Parts: sequence; C-alpha cells; structure tokens
Amino acid sequence: MPGIGLILAHVLASEIGDLGRFKNHRKLAAYACLAPQCDDTGEPDPKRAPLGRHLGDRGNRTLKWAFIMAAHGAVKKGGKWRALYDRHTEGGKKNRGRGFIKVARGLVKVAFALWSKGMEYTETPPSRPGSRPARRLRRDSRPGTGRLGVAMVQA
Repeated sequence: MPGIGLILAHVLASEIGDLGRFKNHRKLAAYACLAPQCDDTGEPDPKRAPLGRHLGDRGNRTLKWAFIMAAHGAVKKGGKWRALYDRHTEGGKKNRGRGFIKVARGLVKVAFALWSKGMEYTETPPSRPGSRPARRLRRDSRPGTGRLGVAMVQA
C-alpha cells in the first residue's frame, strides 16, 4: 500500500495482532483512535458553535500514529490519496491535520479489506463480482440497417 513500508507494516501487524478480533473496518478504526466521536447535546445552542466531531483518545495510540504516518506517505505519492487530501483541505490550505486523518481512515478501510481477503494492493480496485464489462463505444453496424458502420472497400 502507498505510505506503508517495511517498518510500518511490521508495526501495524504487531499492534493489530489477530484481525479476526475486529468485525469490520469501523471497529478497527475505533481501536486505532481514528473513528469520529460526537459530544453535541440534543438541543442546539444559538449562542455558541456546535462542538462537532473529534477523534477519541481511548484505543491504541501507536496504531493511530502508524496510520497517520502512512497517510503522510500516501499523500506524498499522489493518486487517489492526494485527491482525497486535497478535497478535504481545499488543496492543502486549511485543516491539513483533518485531511491526514481522512486519508488514514481510508487506509484503515483498505488495509482491513486487503488483510482479511489476503489480496495485494492495486491502484485500481478489481471489478465487482456479477458486474458487466464496460460497453463498447464503437458499433460494428449502423442500428436498424444491418449495414456495416465502416466501408470495407475504399471507394
């Protein structure tokens, strides 16, 4: 995976341990202190801004550190991780920490899926089972005529 080298891979493997402990990627993210928590009350107070969401502090902080370091590497590499970072930080101008947290949460999701299925990481995800291949744009014949769309003999 982008951002995860040899050392971070060993840190993740040792800190996560048995992946069967976690029901899904959300539970792993909560254990890694990367799941959002909300402290808002039921009634909005017009005199102050809402508290909003933040990350919890109960869980494995080493795992959180490892995923955030992996997020830094993934953003540097570019691709979809850089696009995700740019989308949440207005091109790296605001809330850069929040952008790295979003990327780290995405890495948790991908890491859980790859590790649980025993797959290798690819930049483009594999096609979903049961999906149809992409349509061909060029037709071999003109619709309704039964004639070829392209002349076979040059005139």
